Amino acid sequence: MKKRISFAGPSITEKELSYVLDAAKNGWYEHYDDYTKRLERTFADYIGVRYALATHCCTQALHLAAAALGLDENDEVIVTDFSWVATAYAVAYTGAKCVFVDIDPETWTIDPACIRKAITKKTKAVMLVHTFGHPADMDEIMKIAREYGLFVIEDAAPAVGAEYKGRRVGSFGDVSCFSFQGAKMTVSGEGGILLTDNEEVYRRACLLASMGRTDSKSVFWSDALGYQYTMGNLAASLALAQLERVDELMDKKRELFDGYDKRLKDIPGIRMIREKEGCKSNYCYPSILLENKTQEQRDAILAGLKACNIHARPGFPRMSRFPVFEQRFENPVAASVEQKGVSLPSAANLTDEDVGFVCETLLSLLKTV
Repeated sequence: MKKRISFAGPSITEKELSYVLDAAKNGWYEHYDDYTKRLERTFADYIGVRYALATHCCTQALHLAAAALGLDENDEVIVTDFSWVATAYAVAYTGAKCVFVDIDPETWTIDPACIRKAITKKTKAVMLVHTFGHPADMDEIMKIAREYGLFVIEDAAPAVGAEYKGRRVGSFGDVSCFSFQGAKMTVSGEGGILLTDNEEVYRRACLLASMGRTDSKSVFWSDALGYQYTMGNLAASLALAQLERVDELMDKKRELFDGYDKRLKDIPGIRMIREKEGCKSNYCYPSILLENKTQEQRDAILAGLKACNIHARPGFPRMSRFPVFEQRFENPVAASVEQKGVSLPSAANLTDEDVGFVCETLLSLLKTV
């Protein structure tokens, strides 16, 4: 059988190995958080914000963002209906209510017009996603947020390196969060990071992330209900090495996208998700919409790819359909992507020949399914 064409996976070099080995040998005692602090400072400088807090995973960073902004059961938060469910659960953990809205058919990011329609007197914040590394429409989103006095949380989990009008995503909202999970472009196995320019939000997030510990009355004293969300030194060493290679890793992702685009762009019935003017996507997960296929046909195509050891992924189900949430809007674009969307393999070990094999197999299946 031909080699496994993995959906995602990292590029690991001697740089990563040397950092991790150093952390394992020397990252203890007075050096127990050296790599964690270096990661936080380097990431904050890279994005262009003042504060960063590394966490065990991005879900925790998102939860801290929502909690540090003071969201509670009296609030509504407008959330994209197309994302991994951690985006919404992070809001739900605070007791706030998710109001799910539709996405832009060209980018699969939250549609600002739908944000505006969903605002009520209870609306406190917007939780957007830079979907698959493509920037959301930040000008319009921030305009709406200023108009209505809303907080903005950027779920930038897969979007490190992406830019909107020359400015890196993660630098627009009140808080942003990125992921180092193993399927992302920069990895630490698991891991995340929260970024903000707001010192009060940062201090609140730090308190919550360390069990609410203040030592104000005695050692180990806690003044607030908190969580153990901080990132350890070993994971941070790997994340830092990856971040220092971010331009190289992003070039590889964009190269893989170009390989797909040149082979699929003129195929009837396939819509490629490309970066819009003024945006720079990291193309973390190159994606297409099979416009003329049903969900059953899309699923059969994915099964056919898997039979050839090609591991692609379907579009996310709408989170508004999950039992724990309420569906206020139908969100037809998100429904279409749920039914007909495909994210193609983009692991760092893929070659242009591999991309060619994926495309040949996909086109063959399109003719028979």
